[in-house]
Amino acid sequence: MKRPKSVLIVDYPWVVVRVQCNLCRRNGQYRLARLAEKFGAETSLAHMLDLLAADCPWTADRFKAQKYRKGCGIHLPDIERDPTPPDLPPALGGLQIIEGGKKRAAG
Repeated sequence: MKRPKSVLIVDYPWVVVRVQCNLCRRNGQYRLARLAEKFGAETSLAHMLDLLAADCPWTADRFKAQKYRKGCGIHLPDIERDPTPPDLPPALGGLQIIEGGKKRAAG
């Protein structure tokens, strides 16, 4: 997985930050403001992920270096997927055309 290196917490585009691990299937979600308060708004997302995964059983620090073991699989799935924010209210998702609207009474 690609991990964001130079993007800061303050630059994260959404209100809710979702994290997942591909190896142990742990996942969670955090409010962006709480993460900025806890780790500092100028902290990189990569460093934030390292701090969040400090207790992960797959962290590379807990094992001898192995050729095929890459360490923890924590990542930000929303950045890798759809560019539409996952916490965008449905009303802001765009307009829909509804056919068969009201007819005006001739008068």
